[in-house]
Amino acid sequence: MKKWLNRFAALLLGLAATAVQAGPINVLWYTGGVTNSPNYKNNINNLISQAAAAPGHNTWSITYWDSGSMPSGSYNALVVASPQGGWATYPNYGALVSAAPTFGDRIMVTGQDADWHYLNGPGATPFNGPQGFLIDAVNWAGSGTGLGAVLLGADSSDYTSEGGNILAMLTGLGSETGHGTNTVKIPAAFASFPINQGLTSAGISGWNTSAHNGWTGFDTGLWTGINTNSDGTTAITLVSKATAGGGTGGGTPSVPDPATLALIGIGLPGLGWSLRRGRRRG
Repeated sequence: MKKWLNRFAALLLGLAATAVQAGPINVLWYTGGVTNSPNYKNNINNLISQAAAAPGHNTWSITYWDSGSMPSGSYNALVVASPQGGWATYPNYGALVSAAPTFGDRIMVTGQDADWHYLNGPGATPFNGPQGFLIDAVNWAGSGTGLGAVLLGADSSDYTSEGGNILAMLTGLGSETGHGTNTVKIPAAFASFPINQGLTSAGISGWNTSAHNGWTGFDTGLWTGINTNSDGTTAITLVSKATAGGGTGGGTPSVPDPATLALIGIGLPGLGWSLRRGRRRG
């Protein structure tokens, strides 16, 4: 009897946790007009279904921003396409710089061009690679306060040569190394952070090339380097320090559906009565 009650309790608590864990994330994806074969947008759209099955189990809605004014609407995360890789047409960042969006409390600046490698290799699978890097980054950025940001393949000179340097809006980044590496390491201190869940150093390395830029001398009061080059001297990915260990549950906690609420509402009182009865008999 006790085993059955324990299993039932675990089931109910699991349902309750699942009901409130995942939330919707409205993503504004700045393409800057990037084109590639296969099609950039069609491939990025595949991340929507992959995110639902990945850690966080968030539902995504993606709006693409190719040029012109910033699309109206409320967004949890802004993703900026990488200037790195062999694009047929490279992104132009002029519209983004002109709009000068105000960022919230979660910003990622990374030298990894995970969008290019998601399309071209190592590809869309497995999770421990470009797919997981993108999903974790967007889930983390979109689960904070205000407009989160994921700046892919970030490089001041490349951004500038393609229309404008979005990094100039940020402070405390230090010095850019401006050189690539194929070996990226997740320090042990950050391996358990939600932004790195499901990822390993091996999974975010070996992309030929895994990262095109890094940072040294950054303000450690503002930024945390959640992955580095092989010897740890250069941060490959910087994130807002105050929220670096934050969760990835979504921009707004989802409301449990009526059936789940009913099951929890019926089950928990019954479970409590059964446990009290069991204690009296004991």
